[in-house]
Order: sequence, then structure tokens, then C-alpha cells
Amino acid sequence: MEYSILLNKSPILGQMPVIYDKGEILFFLTGSIDNFNHTIILSNKFQKEIGRLYLDNSNLINSYIIDVTHHPIVKIIKLNNQLTNLFYITKLNYWVKGSIKKGNYSFYKGLIERANVKTIITTEGNTLDCNIQKPEDVPFILLTSILFTQWHITPLSLPSFPVFHHKFCVLH
Repeated sequence: MEYSILLNKSPILGQMPVIYDKGEILFFLTGSIDNFNHTIILSNKFQKEIGRLYLDNSNLINSYIIDVTHHPIVKIIKLNNQLTNLFYITKLNYWVKGSIKKGNYSFYKGLIERANVKTIITTEGNTLDCNIQKPEDVPFILLTSILFTQWHITPLSLPSFPVFHHKFCVLH
């Protein structure tokens, strides 16, 4: 099943749509994780929450928690090695291989590929193209992919305009 996450264009301000391969918007991603108490929320098109991603502050090792409704909580753990950075998703027993920095990686259970993600540029802008094998993995893969994207893509910032503070300034 193919899903596309539009990273920089959204019909609804503050939300990133997740589009199914038939062109239908199925989910929205909202929030950010640029602070320890922030959360990314995955909701369906009716704004019902499906899952959330947040930083786990209980360990010395930096990890993130994915909490999907009707599923056990899983953690994303970064295992540092001199040769490679390895990411492991508990409970699902998935590991991630590829270049997260280049936006091209796959999720494996053992030697079997369960999903792959690549960053592409389309007419819609920067897009994450997610090919997910099992429907029950969709929220986990989408939330993990947006986590990896937030690590390596600079968020858009709006321009700031000077503010005039003059007691005789009247705007019409």
C-alpha cells in the first residue's frame, strides 16, 4: 500500500495530509517534537486520533514512544555503533536500514522487508513516499518516518515583519 506525506504543502494550515495511492486523504499529521514535551499526532480524516509520538524522558538512552490506539506502546531506540546508526522498534521487532539523512530507508523484521520510505520531490513539493506491506503497521511506519524527517529537514519559518510602535501611528 502506497502512502504519501506532503511535507510542505497542506490544504489545512498546521497539518500534513497523508494521501493513499488512489489520491484520497486518509490521515493528518499535526504537531512537532522540537521540544521534550511536544507530540506528533496521527488522526484520521474525521479528526479522530489514531496514534501519537513523543519523547521518552524515562531513560538515559534517547528514545521515542509511539502510542497507537488498541496496540501496545512501542519505543524507537537509536543504537549507536562506530560503523552505523541503527534504529530498533520494540514490540514490533523492526529495525531500520538505509540512509535516514538522505530520506531513503526500509523497515525489516528479521530479513524480511516490511516497508520502505523514500523522499521525493513532486509537483506538490517535498513528499515522503511510504510503501507499507501490512495495514496494521501503517500508523507505526508513518509516525516513525515523520520523526526521521523532522531530524533532517529544517522546518519552514514564516517571515517576520517589523512592528511599528509610535503613539501617533494610525492604520486604516
